[in-house]
Amino acid sequence: MERRKALKTAAVAALALGGTALLADNHGGKDHGIASKEGMNRVKMTPADPKNPTDYELKHMPEIKLGKTDGKGFTSVKITVGKNGIIHPSTADHWIDYIELWADNRLVGKNELQPVISRGYTTFKINTAGVKKLTAVAGCNLHGIWEDSITL
Repeated sequence: MERRKALKTAAVAALALGGTALLADNHGGKDHGIASKEGMNRVKMTPADPKNPTDYELKHMPEIKLGKTDGKGFTSVKITVGKNGIIHPSTADHWIDYIELWADNRLVGKNELQPVISRGYTTFKINTAGVKKLTAVAGCNLHGIWEDSITL
């Protein structure tokens, strides 16, 4: 069995058993994390003082920015995890593993992210006609689930 196929097979087996596997590929020998949800912090978090969040809290809170609306009525919705220039890291042991966008309590979409190779950022194009509130939800593997909303 060739080395690459053997590594992938081992990673899939480790994930099936609830473990975490890191694969090295032939692209410079870098580790690209493939992590399971097992062992991740899934506690919903909120700032202690929502009007005055700490840098730690700002680093974990998703920020929603609306872009242009196209001719078909779809608006670009950009989500970055981190506010006020304090952007969440993406390292092998600390990263944002998913980002969701909700429109009035309806799931618009969800992007799953991997450590090191991706960052806590995503964009959706949605029709905002009739939508009153957008909520972004982001999961940090170590520090739980954070969310923020904007009113349209």
